[in-house]
Amino acid sequence: MEKTKKKFVLNERQKRLVPVVILGAFFEGYDFMAINLVLPYITKEFNIDEPTAAYVLAIIAIGALIAFFPVRRADRVGRRSTFLFSVLFYSLFSFITAFSPNIETFTFLQFLARIFLIVSWSVGYIIMSEEFDPEIRGRALALFQVAAAIGGIFPSIVLPFVALTRLHWRLIYMISVIPLTVLFWGWKSFPETRRFEALKLERTKKMGPSQFDVFKKPYAKPLIIIMSLWFLMYLTYASSMNFFSLRVVNELSWSEMQVGLVTGIGYTVGLLGYYVVGKMLDTLGRKKTAYIFFTLGALTVIGAFQMKDFLAITLFMIMATFFVGPFTVIMATFTNELFPTSIRANAMAWSNNIVGRIAQIMAPAIVGILTPIIHLGNAITVLASTLFIGILIIAFLLPETLGYQVDKD
Repeated sequence: MEKTKKKFVLNERQKRLVPVVILGAFFEGYDFMAINLVLPYITKEFNIDEPTAAYVLAIIAIGALIAFFPVRRADRVGRRSTFLFSVLFYSLFSFITAFSPNIETFTFLQFLARIFLIVSWSVGYIIMSEEFDPEIRGRALALFQVAAAIGGIFPSIVLPFVALTRLHWRLIYMISVIPLTVLFWGWKSFPETRRFEALKLERTKKMGPSQFDVFKKPYAKPLIIIMSLWFLMYLTYASSMNFFSLRVVNELSWSEMQVGLVTGIGYTVGLLGYYVVGKMLDTLGRKKTAYIFFTLGALTVIGAFQMKDFLAITLFMIMATFFVGPFTVIMATFTNELFPTSIRANAMAWSNNIVGRIAQIMAPAIVGILTPIIHLGNAITVLASTLFIGILIIAFLLPETLGYQVDKD
């Protein structure tokens, strides 16, 4: 297979669209990482233990299931309005989270915020998939997730500083109001995707696809395969991302400065993973890239949660961030390329927002159950090991999608 020689250059339409999508991705990453960093301090302020904290994360993650409904409506009402309104609402609920008087209110507000965070994330991937040609699509999707990853770095950077204020973790959530101001700038100029506009012209009085059309031939088999991969991926992704700071603070007595420093460095260096995965997806291929990142991702997560030495944990955490962060880029590439425009949002909704997010809900709940029995690090190791099953599924059941045209119906 020849390597692509096409340069990654934005046309005029993409210059109007991409900045707004990137903004949404940035604060999606910011809010997602915020809860993982502030978790040990919330447990202390609201006086809850580790198993209870795990169940709180599981409840919040249920919001991703509810996101199924607005995500799949993007196949009917369009990508533009679905994306913009999701950014609006997740910013609002994240900001209000800063004023939570108890753990119940915090959980409820973050549950609502999570719904719209996942909507913006899912539809953002669809928008980028539909606006970029297959020769550069891997790099385009990597760019989207890079923005989310950069957003995820910022809570680590501000944590040592907010710790010096009376507001502490609450100040992190107050920053989430920023997208509300920027949205006014991009609202009118943000276009609908070309492929959805073309699909609308083909439709007359016929309604959009039903939520079960994606289960019909010839898409039922690839959908089931993609569902299983999202499920296994999120067992590792969610557990490793959610519990790192909780483990090092509660079990190893790390300070806010240590947590902020290590996670900040880890996620900064981890940004290279998105660049590398984008290049590899467009040159080496989707499947071979998945083999490399999934294998090394699982191994480095296990190392990060088994080590006790500060330097060893730091090294494994950096490597884990490099390989685990791009998991979503790989999975979104497969998902968006395997299904046509008319059912693409439905495929993403069913595979990611239902089956995948069930795993995201189950992961902290499983950790909460296993931790009193085998300790936190071993619980994460068990979940990370399931990713090797996913590698076998990709090898034997999934086609290579490099070069697929996403507008093929």
